[in-house]
Amino acid sequence: MLGGLKPLLSRPVVRAVVIALVTLFVASAVFTPQHNPATRGRFMAAMNVGPLWGELVQWRVAMMQAHNELGHWPKDIYAYAPPVAQPQLRVTSPRPYVLQADIAQHPDLGKLAGTQVVVELKPGTTTWSCRPGKPPIPLGYLPINCLEGSTDDFERPTQVPDADPFGWMRSLIAWCAVIFGAGAVLWVVRHPLIGAGQLRPARLRRTPLARLPQIDRLLRWLRRLDATLLAADIRTVDWRRAVACAQATGGERAPALARALAERVSARCQPSTDWALPGAVFEWQFPPDLPVSLDRCLVFVPTPGIDEATVLRQLRAVQTGSDVLLILCEHSVDTPWPLLRAHADDRANLHVMLDSAQQTEWLIGGEALQALLRQLAAQLRITRISPYQTRGGVTREGGFFGRAQLLARVINREPANYLVVGGRQLGKSSLLKAVQRRMAGHPHTVCHYVSLRDHRLAPRMALQFGLAADTPLEAIVDHLQAQYQGKRLVLLIDEADLFFRDESANGYVQLSTLRALSEEGRCWFMLAGFWDLYATAVLDYQSPLRNFGEVLAIGGLERSACRELATEPLRKLRLGFDNERLVDRLVDASGQRANLVAILCQECLEALAPGERVIEKRHLDQALASQAVQDALAGWGRLSHDEAACRLDRIVVYHTAQAGQASLVALAQLLQGHGIAGDAQALRQSLARLQLAYVLRKHEGGEYRFAIPLLQDQFEPAEVELLLHQELAVLARSDAKV
Repeated sequence: MLGGLKPLLSRPVVRAVVIALVTLFVASAVFTPQHNPATRGRFMAAMNVGPLWGELVQWRVAMMQAHNELGHWPKDIYAYAPPVAQPQLRVTSPRPYVLQADIAQHPDLGKLAGTQVVVELKPGTTTWSCRPGKPPIPLGYLPINCLEGSTDDFERPTQVPDADPFGWMRSLIAWCAVIFGAGAVLWVVRHPLIGAGQLRPARLRRTPLARLPQIDRLLRWLRRLDATLLAADIRTVDWRRAVACAQATGGERAPALARALAERVSARCQPSTDWALPGAVFEWQFPPDLPVSLDRCLVFVPTPGIDEATVLRQLRAVQTGSDVLLILCEHSVDTPWPLLRAHADDRANLHVMLDSAQQTEWLIGGEALQALLRQLAAQLRITRISPYQTRGGVTREGGFFGRAQLLARVINREPANYLVVGGRQLGKSSLLKAVQRRMAGHPHTVCHYVSLRDHRLAPRMALQFGLAADTPLEAIVDHLQAQYQGKRLVLLIDEADLFFRDESANGYVQLSTLRALSEEGRCWFMLAGFWDLYATAVLDYQSPLRNFGEVLAIGGLERSACRELATEPLRKLRLGFDNERLVDRLVDASGQRANLVAILCQECLEALAPGERVIEKRHLDQALASQAVQDALAGWGRLSHDEAACRLDRIVVYHTAQAGQASLVALAQLLQGHGIAGDAQALRQSLARLQLAYVLRKHEGGEYRFAIPLLQDQFEPAEVELLLHQELAVLARSDAKV
């Protein structure tokens, strides 16, 4: 039934019906005002006011005669009522010399129906006056000067005119003005381009880009542009830029659109040539703080008016490698590209389509970066743009969480030397790079990050700063001081264990130079490493590194920071955990180890099926048992370059896995029970090394337990017993040979 009515209620039919009704209304008001609802009341009142006043004058004359006969006002006025064939008045006398006339409630009387008029005789005279009663008769229908009691005009009912002969015409004009105003409002409200923007200004953000110029002209003509932009929370400068992009034609359109969109997400845009695509191609370089793993992408703007099938055929043939291709197409309600939309929704490719409405939202919306992330997450595999960095130091500020106290100790103090010690993948490099980011642009400090690949510190620094490889450390520092005159120099040296091991074997020659440079105030150092750095700085009394700087031990991340690391990157992609208990379980299982939290979240993303947006218990269970997590927990058996020390570390770990905890006394008794003369100092160093690697954690009472609960789950009881006895047997044979 409703489907059959839709063709009949099309827009042209509705417009024709409205025009016909308005024409009928105006014509009837002019030619047959008695039949028009807007003019009927005044017209009928004007036609009947004469007979009504004639009837009232008859009553007035009858009462005058009765007064003359009786010498006073009659008590029963109906005894002297005048003969009226079809009376329209009900006349009463509430007090002497007063007549109260109620006009009949008849539709033919128009605006006079149901009203009341009061006339009063001045005693001793023949002068009558009148006034409106309750409800009052309209003043325009009272006789001329009757309010002042002028007998001349009031006594001649035939001369009582319609006091407002053109009132119905004015009423018509007023009604036409109302209709015109209502039509204008309806036009604005229902206009297909600006109507939605007036009712819900926020809809402007999702308007196809091609419509913006016409909307801009209409709003300017109505003088509603500024008010509408303010209501929609759109900056005028963004609106003007979006309109300019939509108005651009020819060869200027694609570069203008690509540059404008790139600037909204702080990306650098440059043309990219030699592509077999029907349109313009650009390359975007994203800033390092982008909260997803996407350094660059390609942007394709198809030639206007090109066939969709042609574009799709070329896209399927083009090879972009591992680069994401962002397609800025004209897809909208006006120009649909359904085939390209289906192609982009296929997560098997790296193509992301940004339709016309999304381009508008990007250009004039408040959060262009969020618009980009939403489209990437909707059309790509999440793991392609995963916000979690599971290898190397965190380079993006959006991926760095916690360590606020350590950063404050370094940044908010006067320059000093620091020794950052901790196991691999605990966040040493991330901390150094965070310090570098925060010192960047400081007016009085210059900071450089150096990552060593081997023990050769001076050659590595010299090559990084454009000097000859054989340049000594003092000359390198002199070169940097000359380059940054008046600024304090801070060098961040990462992965320094091989350097410290070499220095320990060669008499600490370069370390003595570092200490001298620091004591002279020429340079400050922040050195990062693991056991060799710790042993050099803490255990070796003769080392120049002893008391060289403050030791910063890197361990587990703050619990609140772990929760943020697990949830904030997902939230930006409109993903999340099913409940808070899953987040707590993940943090607890990781032992608050930063890179393990990231790996678990990455594995949860890997477990999500296409279209899933919520991480549930089954996804977390799969992540906890994943090979990536097992690999991240491995490596604790080779914490030292000394094989005997590594074997002792393994014995400590296996014993802890078997007993649930360990202590120095229990370990010594274990060794003695197997005929091994245990070295308490070696055991202490082993425990310290395992603590530093975040394998064990010391609790009250001197007991050691696993720092990461997942480590305990790695060991089967039968396997642990076998492994422990094998290590003890090998150590016993080695001890016997000695």
